Amino acid sequence: MRHAWRLSEAMGAWLDRTTRLRRGEVDPETLRTVPSWGLSLLFHAFLILLLALVIHIRRGAEPPGREFGAVDTQLGDTTSLVTANRSGDPFTDQDSADPPSLGLPTMEAIPQLAGQPEIAALGRFAPSLASPSHDKTSPLDRASIRTLVELPDLASTLTAPFSGRQGPSKARLIRREGGTAESEKSVEDGLEWLARHQRPDGAWSLNFQDQCQGTGCLGQARISSDTAATALALLPFLGAGFTHTVKSRHQATVRKGVEWLLAHEQPNGDLFVGPPGMAYLYSHAIGTMALCEAYGLSQDPKLKVPAQLAVKFIIASQDPSGGGWRYTPGQAGDVSVFGWNIFALRSANMAGIKPPKKVLKLCSRFLDQTAADRSRTTYSYLAGTLRATPVMTAEALVGRQLLGWPRDFPALVKGASIIARDLESSEQRNIYYWYYATQLLHNMKNKDWEKWNKRIREGLIASQVHDDSCSRGSWDPSSPVPDRWSESGGRLFLTSLSLLTLEVYYRYLPMYRDYDDQQANPDRGMLDDSEKKLGAEPAAKPAGDADAD
Repeated sequence: MRHAWRLSEAMGAWLDRTTRLRRGEVDPETLRTVPSWGLSLLFHAFLILLLALVIHIRRGAEPPGREFGAVDTQLGDTTSLVTANRSGDPFTDQDSADPPSLGLPTMEAIPQLAGQPEIAALGRFAPSLASPSHDKTSPLDRASIRTLVELPDLASTLTAPFSGRQGPSKARLIRREGGTAESEKSVEDGLEWLARHQRPDGAWSLNFQDQCQGTGCLGQARISSDTAATALALLPFLGAGFTHTVKSRHQATVRKGVEWLLAHEQPNGDLFVGPPGMAYLYSHAIGTMALCEAYGLSQDPKLKVPAQLAVKFIIASQDPSGGGWRYTPGQAGDVSVFGWNIFALRSANMAGIKPPKKVLKLCSRFLDQTAADRSRTTYSYLAGTLRATPVMTAEALVGRQLLGWPRDFPALVKGASIIARDLESSEQRNIYYWYYATQLLHNMKNKDWEKWNKRIREGLIASQVHDDSCSRGSWDPSSPVPDRWSESGGRLFLTSLSLLTLEVYYRYLPMYRDYDDQQANPDRGMLDDSEKKLGAEPAAKPAGDADAD
């Protein structure tokens, strides 16, 4: 007690001398009497007080954490599909400093696209494609022409991001990532249904009943867009590795669908065919994905410029201030339409068409604006609404993964955990949500993925139509219970998204390499030595930069 009293007296005397010094009453030499421990104590006390003040201010400004109740219904009749993942090769033993993404690092650094190693090309039997018919105009013509740059020819190789869709790589990924023989049989049956309902001109319709055989397939869609329907039908074929240039039972189906898209592309790259309305930029983004993936898989030079033009149209349609996309070019964005467009850019990047850095920065800005909390864990449909929904959160977090958030980024880990809990407790049928969430959790590859994969895989297999009717292989939008999007997209929409969900194991190579697992189990899922060498080759020269700057 005596020591504490003496310490108090000494500090008081020192503070008194310091105060008199400020008033000019004490010679500076007095400071030599200041004990060093006293100066240190005063300095650290000041820092602690300052830190406490900052924490108090931040806690007062941050909105409370958000959990989810019912899914927000403000999306109306929108139809959206997110495809996820990106390029990193899980089979090579070469480490890479590139981010597992389109290239925007976590903390807003300058984006750089990830390297893409090559594998040898498959044999080709390239049929002639119908020449595009450019007989339409659009107000974006001038902007698109101004940003157009000629692309060099690609080498005759298949880039690694698509390599999991064919051959031994596909078989290994199915086994390693959680697929089964039954899930692949389900994919085959679904593709057969889509092939049976293609129109003679190569297109598909969301209301496809004119192509039904027998009693027909129930389920009308309110949305009308042949562009969206055709691209939605093509994507599962491409996801399963079928192209228009390699002989297979589905070659003609894919070829006719690609020809239809080319024939209806406008000179500025606009792919939309349908009545005016909210389906416009949804449809164009889905069509761009199909063109870019057909190009990336086949590297058919006839698809090079059409794919590039479609990407240019997306770039020209981005909201120049907010960074999003919505129903019409330049409109302030929403997360639902944004998802289609960011993944169309990802498909372009995989095919060698490099998105501009400024576009990726704007994408990151848009997601910041739609975050419903300061930690950027949950997301709203529109910027500024602060109403988090599970669907928009799942879609936005996959976008964050594509833009560079690492698997252990705290907001990503917490957001994915929230989605996993919501999916576990939700009894609503919602393929739109399931597809986003499946991609998100597959990328995370944790215990939540193992539980969710079994549930969604077995649920989709069981709910597919297995009888001998015309609807065999499809998913009924109203049975066993109505899907959330049954009236908007109908049977073709649900069937395409269900197939893409069951293709999650190989459609894109795993986003994040699990180095610890590979070191513990070096032979698990690895290619043989010759394939590993091919996978580790330097990336092919890109097809071109979509940026005009």
